[in-house]
Amino acid sequence: MEKTTDSKPWKSWQKIGFRFAFLFLGLTTIINWDLVTYFAFWAMNIHKFSLDIVFTWLVRPFSWLDRHFFHTGYDPKIHAGYPQDNHFATVFYLTIILVSAIVVLVWSILDKRKKDYNKAFFWFNLYLRYTLAITIIGYGIDKVIPVQMPWPNVAAMLSNYGQQSRFDVLWSFMGMSPGYMILTGSLEVIAGLLLFNRRTLLFGYVFLLAILVNIVALNWFYNIPVKMYSAQLLVCNLYLLAPYSNRLLKFFFFENPSHEAPLPQYHFRARWKTRTLTAALIVFPFLFSMFPAIADYNRYVKGKKYRESEKCYNVTTFVAGDTLPPFTTDTLRWKRLLMHGDRAFICSMSDDQDEYTCDVDSSKGTYTFHNNPDTSSWHLFHYSYLQKDRLQLVGKWKGKDIRVTMSSFPVDSLPLNKEKISLIQD
Repeated sequence: MEKTTDSKPWKSWQKIGFRFAFLFLGLTTIINWDLVTYFAFWAMNIHKFSLDIVFTWLVRPFSWLDRHFFHTGYDPKIHAGYPQDNHFATVFYLTIILVSAIVVLVWSILDKRKKDYNKAFFWFNLYLRYTLAITIIGYGIDKVIPVQMPWPNVAAMLSNYGQQSRFDVLWSFMGMSPGYMILTGSLEVIAGLLLFNRRTLLFGYVFLLAILVNIVALNWFYNIPVKMYSAQLLVCNLYLLAPYSNRLLKFFFFENPSHEAPLPQYHFRARWKTRTLTAALIVFPFLFSMFPAIADYNRYVKGKKYRESEKCYNVTTFVAGDTLPPFTTDTLRWKRLLMHGDRAFICSMSDDQDEYTCDVDSSKGTYTFHNNPDTSSWHLFHYSYLQKDRLQLVGKWKGKDIRVTMSSFPVDSLPLNKEKISLIQD
């Protein structure tokens, strides 16, 4: 292997900083590849791969570390075993920081005479930028094929704004404007593609920085449960951008284009190694981008079918022994029934919504509503259509025999579905 450029010996703080970044960012990117593998299995309709399977072996040591050192309250019996915004992620990042700091200390003592890490720096940065590029392209495809934030379903449209979480507000805000979501996704894909070419690399880092700052802000201020992970991606981007900071500072603030020597580059002497690496750097990003694209397309088709099957019913009569009047204080009577794919939403008179999975047995003419594994709490209703737009359910609800008659109204009549984008609005 040959080096194509020369460089000065590294300063002590540069060597220590690289050692820590190499360990911390190298270890935390396991989350990226765990997600890539998950989408690959999903795209191939193999649903046996679980996101937490990679981290199962860490549960017991993390539990011990938390009891004796971190004291975050992590309990594997009740807490998830996959790093998101949860106790496991807190222990995960704290452990990697601790391990990295200890290893850096030992590494610095044993390798104190090392002048530079140019070769390791080059290959690690190559790995990290391809990991970042593949990850951001995957998220971009999630928006270009508008499935990450789907169009709000009938339950979201008919829920009270104040009853929604910040997560729901952001998802509805993005989902109700597929054009805007496609635009933001396209920018993420472009940013990822820029990282694959050396000539566009620096612009790609700056471009991606603006995107990631916005993503991190949305995740933090709308309480989206990927705050730690998105912050990790931002740290990766800042690390990759750091070697160019002096050059960017001179260009943007002093109008003085820098003529600094380029960062060290390496290439193989053997042509077959170069060709193999080049092929790998083309094939793997393509495959890892294709998997989420296939999975997202399948989700899009499924979501479209769900939207087309949506039904809204207003309750006209609710009989539980006697016909119950539509009082807003009544805790037994229903106000609406909303259907979205295999989901059913029962709306109370106070507009609270109970969500259920709905199993349909057309041969017996039954709906089974359930939201937990306890079959004794499941609700079985016999359904019949009195007219084309009038549905009747007969069954038990909260221990009482009920007969509910409902009339449907078109989903397209909701204001959000009716409104069209127009340039002239007077």
